[in-house]
Amino acid sequence: MVKLAAFGAFALLSLASQVLAQTTVKVMPFGASIVSKCWRANLQAKLKNSGIKNFDFVGSLSGTCGGNGVDQDHEGHSGSLATDYAKNGNLTVWLDKNPPDVVIMLLGTNDVLLGKKPVNDILAAYDVLLSQMRAKNAKMQIIFSNLLPLDPARWPQDGVNGIKTLNSAIATYAPRKSTAQSPVTFVDNFAGFDAVSDTTDGEHPNDAGNEKMAKKFFQPTVNAVQVVARSRKLLKGKRVTSVARREAMANEVNEGTKESTV
Repeated sequence: MVKLAAFGAFALLSLASQVLAQTTVKVMPFGASIVSKCWRANLQAKLKNSGIKNFDFVGSLSGTCGGNGVDQDHEGHSGSLATDYAKNGNLTVWLDKNPPDVVIMLLGTNDVLLGKKPVNDILAAYDVLLSQMRAKNAKMQIIFSNLLPLDPARWPQDGVNGIKTLNSAIATYAPRKSTAQSPVTFVDNFAGFDAVSDTTDGEHPNDAGNEKMAKKFFQPTVNAVQVVARSRKLLKGKRVTSVARREAMANEVNEGTKESTV
């Protein structure tokens, strides 16, 4: 009996340790062309340097950012509009193909510049996209960025102003969409970003801009990865404990039966 109890306890600890090690968190960068830029590589380097290595960036596209061990996967589709994504259901396909635990979202610049969509239409599209994320994963961790500024020397003034107007709406919108089960963390990439010195073309980030974005995304990503990993450990730990206990009890019953027949 004592040997079996000890074995059961050992099995419980062994199984639990194996399960707790399996906590890789899937992170999907999602949006348009700015999402395809190399702030993702900078962010990954910062995560690893801080000891956060249990992540896997996912997506149907692959980038070309330099550096060793850069996970190139993302869903930053050049020229895309939030309103088109919502209308066409693109995100549901990508979520099914590469189900994430965390979504890092920066989307809407093309709705302003190319589509000239009203703010309310863009916010309605965001509603659809957030609903799709949560339909795939009720506990989705959502990191929601506002938009980078535009260089007024290179872009029409109505576009420059449109980004500011949408950003003002996002600052209120994103926090209101947060829930206890699926939090939305607002990231302000507009503040402190110079549309002249931090971009290659007055819109897309250069090396300096990528580093600024990575710094802004760093802590929210750390927090999201840790929340998912901690939740998974607790859930799996409970499952392993329950299974091991049942197995130990069954072994004890079987041993008792054997002893009674001797």
